[in-house]
Amino acid sequence: MENLDLATILNTFEQSSLSELEISCTAYTVKMKRGGSAAGFQPIPAQQEQAVTEAPPKQPKTDNVVVIKSPIVGTFYQTPSPDSPPYVEVGDTVEKGKVICTIEAMKMMNQLETDFPCEIVSVLAPQGELVEFGQPLFEVRRK
Repeated sequence: MENLDLATILNTFEQSSLSELEISCTAYTVKMKRGGSAAGFQPIPAQQEQAVTEAPPKQPKTDNVVVIKSPIVGTFYQTPSPDSPPYVEVGDTVEKGKVICTIEAMKMMNQLETDFPCEIVSVLAPQGELVEFGQPLFEVRRK
């Protein structure tokens, strides 16, 4: 990452309402947090990837079940507005291109649409909570 890129990211972070930001590259990790004490800059070395063995699932996975993950960091909303019903509920069958949630990032509302027809198996993210990039939001069954 070039110094100009880092300066742009820092400037954007300062102008945003985000309280934390973490960017990881192969060589290093940059963490920014608001409201902390003024400490000196300390680079954090990137963690070495280690093989992870997963525990066996508690229940057998069903065929055609896919996890839809967050494409961005932001606040997860299952409803278009506080007094509206959710976009989707468990058991709903949705067509390709249907909005299933909104993620607010940097004061922008980003609608997440399905890429294929599916049935909602479970909603994994809590309403109004911060979600990370790649965090599972929904389990769906392809139709």
